[in-house]
Amino acid sequence: MSAWEAQVARVDTEHGDRWVAWRDGGVVAVGRTRAEAARRARAAGAGRVVAGDPGRVPAQPDWTLLPGGFRGRALRACHGLAFGEVITYAELARRAGSPRAARAAGSAMAANPLPVVIPCHRVVRSDGGLGGYSAGGTAAKRRMLRTEGVLPPRG
Repeated sequence: MSAWEAQVARVDTEHGDRWVAWRDGGVVAVGRTRAEAARRARAAGAGRVVAGDPGRVPAQPDWTLLPGGFRGRALRACHGLAFGEVITYAELARRAGSPRAARAAGSAMAANPLPVVIPCHRVVRSDGGLGGYSAGGTAAKRRMLRTEGVLPPRG
């Protein structure tokens, strides 16, 4: 695949500022700093990263850069979760077409390359616990769910 150009801009989200990198196909990287988003965009294949207009950031991930198979289906199912909607890893697995793959759903969320864009913080354990959050730990996951007005019973 040949290198392409990505744009990067700071975006104010309901969970604080994030730097988002994108190309015509959609979002390719997210970071807490410009440097982090640019580094991740280059790792995804961008040859050049330039300043972009925050008002032009797409809402969709660039699905062509994300994995296929169950992991890709789990990421797509998670992307469809609405603000304030919380589901379990088991439910995510069911929505992704593999109802017995709750652990695999957890692994897919742990490897989510686009946190906030693909809101993996909205997926929790069946026992009511938060589960992990690779983009800032359980304290960040708890804070994000509270911001959305939801928190599991054992949160």
